[in-house]
Amino acid sequence: MRAIVKDGRLVRVEGDPNDRVGRGVLTPTAQRYVERVYSEQRILRPLKRTGPAGSREFKEIEWAEAIDMLAKQLLSVAKESDPRALLHYAGHGQDGTMAEFSKLFLSYYGGYSTLFGDLCRSAGMEATRLTFGALHHHPPEDYRNSGMVIVWGKNPAVTNPHQMSYLEEARAEGTRLVCIDPIRTRTAEACDEHLAPRPGTDGFLAHAIAHVLIRDDLVDKKYIAEHVAGYDDYEWLVRNYTPEKAQETCGIDSVVIEDFAHRFAAARPVNLNAGFGMQRYRNAGQTVRALAALQAVAGNIGRPGGGFDFFNQAAYVTRPYPFHLPAPPRVRQLGAASRFGRVVLAAKEPKIKAAIIERANPMAQSPFTSAVHYAMERLDFVCVIDQFLTDTARRAHLVLPAKSMFEELDLHPGLWHGILHLKEKCIDSPGEAKSERQIYRMLAERLGYPTDQFDLDPEEMINRVLPPGLSVNRLRKQPFDRHGPRWIPFADGKFPTQSGKIELRSEAAEVSWRVDPLPFYTPPRESEATDSVRYARFPLHFVSPKSEQRVCSQWATDEVLSEEEDARLRIHPDDASARDIKDGADVRVFNDRGEVFVNAFVDDGVRVGVVALPQGRWISRDGYSINVLTHDDVTDMGYGAIYFDCLVEVELAPSE
Repeated sequence: MRAIVKDGRLVRVEGDPNDRVGRGVLTPTAQRYVERVYSEQRILRPLKRTGPAGSREFKEIEWAEAIDMLAKQLLSVAKESDPRALLHYAGHGQDGTMAEFSKLFLSYYGGYSTLFGDLCRSAGMEATRLTFGALHHHPPEDYRNSGMVIVWGKNPAVTNPHQMSYLEEARAEGTRLVCIDPIRTRTAEACDEHLAPRPGTDGFLAHAIAHVLIRDDLVDKKYIAEHVAGYDDYEWLVRNYTPEKAQETCGIDSVVIEDFAHRFAAARPVNLNAGFGMQRYRNAGQTVRALAALQAVAGNIGRPGGGFDFFNQAAYVTRPYPFHLPAPPRVRQLGAASRFGRVVLAAKEPKIKAAIIERANPMAQSPFTSAVHYAMERLDFVCVIDQFLTDTARRAHLVLPAKSMFEELDLHPGLWHGILHLKEKCIDSPGEAKSERQIYRMLAERLGYPTDQFDLDPEEMINRVLPPGLSVNRLRKQPFDRHGPRWIPFADGKFPTQSGKIELRSEAAEVSWRVDPLPFYTPPRESEATDSVRYARFPLHFVSPKSEQRVCSQWATDEVLSEEEDARLRIHPDDASARDIKDGADVRVFNDRGEVFVNAFVDDGVRVGVVALPQGRWISRDGYSINVLTHDDVTDMGYGAIYFDCLVEVELAPSE
């Protein structure tokens, strides 16, 4: 991205035509960055809440008063209880090297409590690591070498248009595109074929495809013998996953599965692009392991046009900054991030009394909103550092205005293309907004802590965390493209696993996560197979995909994007007819955790038995959060969130 600045003001952003991946194109949200930076709704001065939690009743105060207020609260927590009675919670809103200053401050403070795991991708990352030992992607230029690309549980037409352009170019050159997703997404509409399994049954479907390959002698025996560990046990496992059983479980005709398996084998090399969708269930890790195993036995690893692409860590080359800490910080891990409300409420000795929340909006984005709300109401003091008055900020006693990405030098590693970019500081923060580094420095000074490390030059800091041969000056000239457009992961047949091979049987999975070493399929937490009584009450699978107009819960304040967003509930005509629901009707979506009231879109693009509503809604702006419906259980590995493992019922909304 290029930022055009005139007289110290950001006036335009545009795609960089020289960028290998972006190729001059910006996403719809990125095109609105100027409006976001200078939004009338952006917080420009510290705010102190004067009304009830959740209201807009705040007054602007001076920074000196804000820092004094926060410092007194922290001193009170440490004196009356323990530093670990403070919760520090940070999301991924503005990740980077400069985000590490909170840890420096908290080490001076003497300790804190935090959460572990991830709301986004941790289960799939752990499953990929257990199987291959590392997380790498094929470059998007390699798609044209694929006979087939399977986009599984992913909607790049909405979430990654740069990748989608490469997929469409490959398709134009003869690569067959297949989408596997319970709903007909924009990506599915652009593909040659769409398979729609029941939510949470992706692992069973992968095993059924592998069953056909093994039964019909279509696996790559030479590759398996040289590079795969645990194949005999895996072969025994998938013999039980017949296409007929898959028809019952996944809801896809066995003939379709048989036919697809043969075409999959004939199309080799096949690239499998696995998204985050199928790992938003309790069976997440084992599901991703099942998909990875399918690619391994088909011989689609380590060759041009193949690959298992889930998350790319190639650009993650930095190390933590070597701060000189007064003592190792006493950090208490409360529990998984997906259980924000539950673990904060359950904390004892000491219980959580105060919280600092930055780069996150748990009231909108964490599962089981009711528990998050209840937990925040029980805290004596909450400080939120953010650019906007989010649902979480509205429940804070103190809100501090944060910088945007244009207002501080930092690094930006690509999540899928593996390129490391430098984010230059382009402008000064408007109003009195400050970087997290500045905020923690002011707080440290107020509490009498040393401030010399907070005053380190940002460029010097970044140079210290980069590996030998890389520097800020070099990144200014050219982004760091670690592997380039022709690199093929694992082409040398070497895998950084315990066996040195692809591990279909993983003892590490059993030891670390107490799951079977083989990727057995288990039904979703909430499904007819798991709980028939619950299914009878709430017979519709609820999924909450991302929208093009928001990045998780960010951008909710942009009126133009909100106008463009389609936030209706997608429901199949058969399910709508059974409930006397017409297109456009107001409906109530509910379970025993909560309810939301929305507009219905009767659409045969979703499976029978499935409803879909975009995530990222704010109660304060949109009237609801979809996470009042979701459960806060965790995935089978990686401590991820199970957003899609959710059953609901839908009915006509009562008339007023």
